[in-house]
Amino acid sequence: MNYTRYGDAVPYDAPFHRGVDTRRLQGMEVGPTEAFWMGLSVYPPGSSAGPSDILGESMYLVLGGELTLHCNGETTTLRQYDSVHFVRGDHRELRNDSASDAVLAVCIVNPPRAV
Repeated sequence: MNYTRYGDAVPYDAPFHRGVDTRRLQGMEVGPTEAFWMGLSVYPPGSSAGPSDILGESMYLVLGGELTLHCNGETTTLRQYDSVHFVRGDHRELRNDSASDAVLAVCIVNPPRAV
């Protein structure tokens, strides 16, 4: 068992993110996982991620607030408890166009291991 208290969660530099507080909760440098890692991202008003391509299978769950998602030519608003699944190669952008913080849980496949 490995648990992480939010106050101890490791901040990380997520590529293509602007103004987003990203924390690693499980996996990678926080503790061993075999297939995926988990993080929590807080998007203040006006912050964004992307546009960028998804590098590996990913799932997002909105825990609070709302985010505008542009993916593969489609636009939708994700609200509390909405989730989305991406496959490698999806082209996405997330923005917080609202006046309140949005909180997003992310679960992403581990990058390939170096041989």
